[in-house]
Amino acid sequence: MEIREETPAKAWKKALKQIMKSGFSYKDHEGRICKEILNIIITVRKPEKDTLAQIQEINSLRKWVYPSSEEIASSILNDRLVSGYYYTYGQRAFNFKSGHEGINQVDKFVIPLLKKDPTSRKAIIVFHNPIEDSLLYRKEIPGIVTVDFKLRNKMLHVTAVIRSNDLFLGWPADLYQIKSLQDYVASKLDCKAGSITTLSISAHVFEEHFEDISKILSK
Repeated sequence: MEIREETPAKAWKKALKQIMKSGFSYKDHEGRICKEILNIIITVRKPEKDTLAQIQEINSLRKWVYPSSEEIASSILNDRLVSGYYYTYGQRAFNFKSGHEGINQVDKFVIPLLKKDPTSRKAIIVFHNPIEDSLLYRKEIPGIVTVDFKLRNKMLHVTAVIRSNDLFLGWPADLYQIKSLQDYVASKLDCKAGSITTLSISAHVFEEHFEDISKILSK
């Protein structure tokens, strides 16, 4: 399934509507009832327009304290591993460690690669670390698996693959994180930020959120 919209909020609502309407219902490993559609592709043509609108709508329900935009951005732009977490996206992007070696995938690979060859198809970073994450006992592993950067006509387009995606509470933050990373790379390349596409392999919502989703979709 593919969704294309101008703004993040419109794309988010269309995806939620589709899952609520035709999602497959099942009980997951935690005993939570959910509805799921596999492999939803969402393209936001103008992610800079009303970027925080969907987060503001969640906050308007007054049930959750959603992180500030600064905190969301910091989680993918800060290269330090926050104490108490198995991983952070920023640490994996800017200081990815395999054994004792570390690599800054963004500043030392993606940016210089696209400066050298703007048409490159190799500008990709990964968050999944098989050494740490491909373990049966591991409870938390990155939801965003990879982010790909394409520079076309002086615009930086980004595609992210998300293995497991709570479309209601998770996707708005994922989109903002990806947008923050896109803006960072675009600023270093002195180009404009283009579209953002997410491929959510498991796009799902949970039963306990159905009523709130219906409220948002009815607005």
